[in-house]
Amino acid sequence: MKTLLHATQPRRVATVALLAAALAGSAIAQVPAVAPAKSRYVQGSWVNLRESTQPQARVVAQVPANTVLQQLTERDGWCAVLYAGDARLGPLLAEPLQAHIACNLLADQPLSLAQAGKDAARAFWVAPSPNRLRAYGNALPRPPALQLPTLAKSHAHEMPVQYPTRPEWEAAKKLMRAGVLLQPEQEIDRGRPVNPLDDLKLATRPEYDNIPAVAPLAAKPALPAIAPSYFRSHTSVALLHETDADGLAAVAGIRISVIPTGAPVGRFNRHSGPEIEYITGFWDVGSADQAFAPALTVYAITHKGLVGAHTVRQRYWDISNEEHYCGGHYPGRGFNDPGEEAQPVRGYAKLSDSAEVLTRLVLPGKLPPDAVKVKTRRYATSWMQPADPPIRDKPQRKNTAVLVHEIDVDRDGIADILRIDTPSPGSMSFEPIFEWRWYLNIGGQWFRAGVWVDQECT
Repeated sequence: MKTLLHATQPRRVATVALLAAALAGSAIAQVPAVAPAKSRYVQGSWVNLRESTQPQARVVAQVPANTVLQQLTERDGWCAVLYAGDARLGPLLAEPLQAHIACNLLADQPLSLAQAGKDAARAFWVAPSPNRLRAYGNALPRPPALQLPTLAKSHAHEMPVQYPTRPEWEAAKKLMRAGVLLQPEQEIDRGRPVNPLDDLKLATRPEYDNIPAVAPLAAKPALPAIAPSYFRSHTSVALLHETDADGLAAVAGIRISVIPTGAPVGRFNRHSGPEIEYITGFWDVGSADQAFAPALTVYAITHKGLVGAHTVRQRYWDISNEEHYCGGHYPGRGFNDPGEEAQPVRGYAKLSDSAEVLTRLVLPGKLPPDAVKVKTRRYATSWMQPADPPIRDKPQRKNTAVLVHEIDVDRDGIADILRIDTPSPGSMSFEPIFEWRWYLNIGGQWFRAGVWVDQECT
């Protein structure tokens, strides 16, 4: 008997264990499986998170495009989600917030800048930048009383224009005041490779029909031999002549901020008035500064090959919206030459105010202070200047030239930057005024990198 008891005890234990396991398995099988939370991305520019699945339910949070939410469930077009905060809006939440959102406002992948398209609000939140902040502010719908046709009839010159406060706009301004890092590939677009000589076009004739045409070039310009050299990618350089602060900060890898300094005001263009024709700034930002952290370093290369350097920590941002009136200017994007806002960098050439600077540029790293190699080729041309007493008693020929500047940054015999200066007769004086065009050698191909157009003024 004793032996039987000892023999059957393990069998009882095994049976109990099997029964317990079976019961446990049965209990588990009866509990519905809960799917793990899935990351989803907000697609709207400024979206309400609600307390319940009702269109009029209390709003518990508002979030911008590409905010990451953890989706818990989906039912009748509503998604239950967890929101842990968004670094673009401030510190993350101490505990995730459970809320509800229309499922059609979520996607499995974040929005790209291309997908945002012409929607200025979504484009800003996808890739915040000063330029996209400006576009965002300009796209905000204005009440009828604050639209330009109404203001032109009722608003006094230089008086502030008051726009209503909008939560999403306040969040955008707060983000840009703190500063953002930009992606070079989103800010620099040079298009396709080009032959720089295709852009070289002399004026066929001056402004007035009784003046002979511009003489052809004495010799056909030749381009320097090209091969991969100093700049291997589009993100390795930005010229001040081709981009503005956004592109420069992106290539330099530094934070850029927008600091509002004043309210918008109504103005008229030069020689116009008294009715206002435009409003300064964008939405409620009438004037602003841009700040760089760390400071933006701008290099300058002279026609003698000297390298100078200045740093810019903060600069006035021209958002006056005034139309260009007269004089030289960048027809496209461009960053005005640093002035009093810039500080010289020790160890680089001290350039005088009269120094002929061929190009200014920004790099991800440092440009060595050693002189670069510059070669300038001259291709003669000319035109007749009409009689204009007492300046000119009789017509005379004005001799000038197309100048091709080859800038070899690393002195390896391959030009890295090209500037072509093309003259044309001024419409009043018939003295030469110039169009400057820049090209960059990126990986052994030429790409357009900005243009400056001169213009005679009365």
